[in-house]
Amino acid sequence: MEKIMGKAIFEGIVIGEPYLRGKKQMGIEEYRIEPHMLEDEMNRFEAAIRDAKQELKFLKSSLKGKVNSNDLKILNVHLMILDDPVLLSEIGKRLKNELINIEKIVADVVEFYVDMFKDMKDPVYRQRAIDIQDVGEKIIGQLMVENCELHELDNKILVTKEILPSELFKMHHDKINLLGIVTEFSGETSHIAILAKTFGIPTLMGVKNVSRMEWKNKIILDTRKGDPCVIKDPTDEQIVEYKREKAKLEAIREENKKLKGLPAITKDGVEIVLNANIGGITDLLSLNNSMADGVGLLRTEFLYMESKFFPTEQQQIELYERAYKKVEKLNGERELIIRTLDIGADKQLPYYEMPFEGNPFLGFRGIRFTLAHENIFRTQLRSILRVAKDRKIKVMFPMISNLEEIIQIKKILASVKKELDEEGLEYASYIQTGIMVEVPSTAFLIDKFSEYVDFFSLGTNDLTQYIMAADRLSADVAYLNDYFEPAVLRTINYIAEEAIRRKKKISICGEMANDPMAIAALMSFGIDRFSMMSSYIPMAKRTILRLNRGNLQRELKPKLLNCNNAKEVKEILKEYIEVITVENDRSRD
Repeated sequence: MEKIMGKAIFEGIVIGEPYLRGKKQMGIEEYRIEPHMLEDEMNRFEAAIRDAKQELKFLKSSLKGKVNSNDLKILNVHLMILDDPVLLSEIGKRLKNELINIEKIVADVVEFYVDMFKDMKDPVYRQRAIDIQDVGEKIIGQLMVENCELHELDNKILVTKEILPSELFKMHHDKINLLGIVTEFSGETSHIAILAKTFGIPTLMGVKNVSRMEWKNKIILDTRKGDPCVIKDPTDEQIVEYKREKAKLEAIREENKKLKGLPAITKDGVEIVLNANIGGITDLLSLNNSMADGVGLLRTEFLYMESKFFPTEQQQIELYERAYKKVEKLNGERELIIRTLDIGADKQLPYYEMPFEGNPFLGFRGIRFTLAHENIFRTQLRSILRVAKDRKIKVMFPMISNLEEIIQIKKILASVKKELDEEGLEYASYIQTGIMVEVPSTAFLIDKFSEYVDFFSLGTNDLTQYIMAADRLSADVAYLNDYFEPAVLRTINYIAEEAIRRKKKISICGEMANDPMAIAALMSFGIDRFSMMSSYIPMAKRTILRLNRGNLQRELKPKLLNCNNAKEVKEILKEYIEVITVENDRSRD
């Protein structure tokens, strides 16, 4: 028996047969061609490009409405690579110069670019290496008329150094039941991590040297919060124990379904608001089947990413009205918070080329982009104001770094209102405004920002990476990118104290809101609003119903703020959750 730790992406317990896959080998034969064969080789290449595009477009079309449109943007990236003039020109030039078969030329050019991007320090560009590799294998597969044997993964746990995004899309489309993934590749916001969450596949990332290990008939994959791991060569006793744990987890999920319609109220009577994050049309369509009280984050960038050009005022109005109609049917406070365009870093637009930056996470993104392109910003503000009239709609601004930005925003907002008045258009003369707290400079000026805004929303993904100086897309520093680090918790506690003192609403909308242990910690700081993927709301509600907010603040908070490292924090929280679970089970008996 051997237990190997990793980073959990989607929570679950899986017991099954592993399918070990090393790096994919295409078995490409190299041979010389005669000059008169050049045209035929080029025709084969162009046909392969056309077929690869057609396959991707078919996959995209067939998954539309079934998969979040924001996730399907990965396929848009692949289509853009297939049209990349630099890549296509390099392949054509080398074919003419080297007179080698096109399969080998494509493989060599792709390998060159993959290695180039992998060597870059910026994780965004390292992610691009995976996209180019994915596209390259697709072209070569078309040239060699080779179909991937993905059906062999049905009802198996895939153990691999890496898996390509298009493979997960294909498996989902072909209804292949992939039980779980164990991979060496790491990155909580990578394409693979995003798709694993979307498709509900228990996934363990960051497991070193997986392809060199020996994997026998059965393994246990445990991706629950706390100590996620994969167990090789489990004993019979462990298999029995984990089957029991799996049955418990499934029973809990069934019980959670009964919580729909019930408010999330703590044992001492504090009502907690649980909102949904909306990142695409699929999220919107499923909103009314969720337990959400409202929408705490409408990521408007998905509309921009799916458009052929910056969306018009009317197109935006139609989306926001559609979203609000969904929100009106919910059972809670039924508020809709619209975040203005947040692009840059790992989010790009297909029709607008962002400037090259050495570290785009510290560069031209969020509000920095929209303030520099005021016409785009004004169009969005107009549409939000017009839809917000007589409705519970708020507007929120991303990536705020200093007071000058919010002062400039307020001036533009006033100017847009004046413009709407002059045109005789109806709009919300007053709309609550808020900011994302993602940057340390903003965190320590909450008192000053409180003079300008009505609420705060903590984007814990970015806040953690900036506090810890650890890029959240980098596998090498993934161990530092932990929201349970004491520095992160102390910063959040400071923000909460300052906001509450000034009677400003404060919410959590990052990955942290999805974690029951983190919810307990955040509630001990006085935070009572959370926004998350709707699929996580039932477990969050279950946790909240078992907690006493007064006890959290008296007993838990001092311990957490006195911890030396993330490990101590997790041990305290794990023990606390286990104790209240036992107490709750006893009271039910």
